Amino acid sequence: MAVILAVRDLVFRSKILAAAERLGTAVHIAPRGTPLDQASRDHGPGTLVVDLGEPGVVEQVPAAKAAGATRVVGFLGHLQADLMEASRLAGVDEILTRGQFVQRLDDILRGAPGPTAP
Repeated sequence: MAVILAVRDLVFRSKILAAAERLGTAVHIAPRGTPLDQASRDHGPGTLVVDLGEPGVVEQVPAAKAAGATRVVGFLGHLQADLMEASRLAGVDEILTRGQFVQRLDDILRGAPGPTAP
């Protein structure tokens, strides 16, 4: 299963890529501007990792899931309760704060299921 990364924050992206390299997990980076459904089609079924704080990402989740993303894991700032609710309604499978995401990063890259969205 593919891991598709739609994260523009270079610090987070480098952390994710370093962990993936350490674990031997292949990660595909969705090019900037590529719709999430297109990225999901391009790389096949798998886990889509998204920064929920990026404009327009939450609205793209339903189409990405319809296009083949079997699991969507998203992270956001811990004070973004309204964005958390919108993400849940859009179908994000696992919603994490940035700190929780870093703590669970290895499990996410291995495809281990986390708790259901709060």
